[in-house]
Amino acid sequence: MSDESMHNKPFRCGTVALLGVPNVGKSTLMNYIIGAKVAIVTPKPQTTRHRILGIYSDDNRQIIFVDTPGIHKGSKQLNKNMVRVAYAAAEEADVLAIMQDASKPLDRPTRVLIERFADGRLKQPRIHVLNKVDRADKARLLPRLQQLQQLDPGAMSYVPVSARKGTQVDALLNELAKHLPAQAPLHDPDWFTDQSQRQLAAEYVREQVFLSMHQEIPFQTAVDIERFEEFDDAIEIEAVILVGSERHKPMLIGKGGGGMKAVGTRARLGLEEILGCKVRLNIWVKVDEDWFDHPGKLMDLGLGTES
Repeated sequence: MSDESMHNKPFRCGTVALLGVPNVGKSTLMNYIIGAKVAIVTPKPQTTRHRILGIYSDDNRQIIFVDTPGIHKGSKQLNKNMVRVAYAAAEEADVLAIMQDASKPLDRPTRVLIERFADGRLKQPRIHVLNKVDRADKARLLPRLQQLQQLDPGAMSYVPVSARKGTQVDALLNELAKHLPAQAPLHDPDWFTDQSQRQLAAEYVREQVFLSMHQEIPFQTAVDIERFEEFDDAIEIEAVILVGSERHKPMLIGKGGGGMKAVGTRARLGLEEILGCKVRLNIWVKVDEDWFDHPGKLMDLGLGTES
């Protein structure tokens, strides 16, 4: 493309909702595009609990990605809030990017999700993103695309990518930008997220808890930042890890406090990298039974929604 045509190209800006069932790679894709770790990533389901903005800007476009919780079924109030957040983001976005894991067979929850968005109730352009193609059987990729086209023939496009390796991500960005409004940027081009440093601190600690723990414990943990104070030489943070059961507390703390020390060290190093300064992080564990099913407590933790 010539310099003149690039100059005449209208600036495009708008929001793209990243949608899908848990663990299809929404956060990994957004982090790769933004070039910074704005959303935590773990192999555990329901790692993303609330709407997270990642802002990509270049000379011709500003794409505001809304990373959403994985759409799933669950009886607890936290589950319901997470799904409500995802659908609200879809309603407000300019473009819907519906993701799936192409390395696994098309399962029923993904199929139901695709059919729900294909029913025409939402009028935004839909782009299907087949992630993890680096791990997929290449012989099955074309039949998978054909199957997807049959499920949602009204979609604008179907783009295979690898969020982990960056394969086809530039092509995806070009496709998304085509469907955004022609308008001036909504955010300063130097911004890459709307999360505060305090929110990032809570998420980085929670990520390490998720990576360290097994079975039901990650879902029953949350992080509350009780103090966040900036000094000339460092940021001091005091964080409380909430657990939903008394029996989980010693499991998280570990023998001789080793579990907590490991969580704190890894979280601190990650925060120092993204915040660009020394971090002094103190964490401890508090039992708060059933916090994940209590609307008031969820609201206090920033995980509540309007009914």
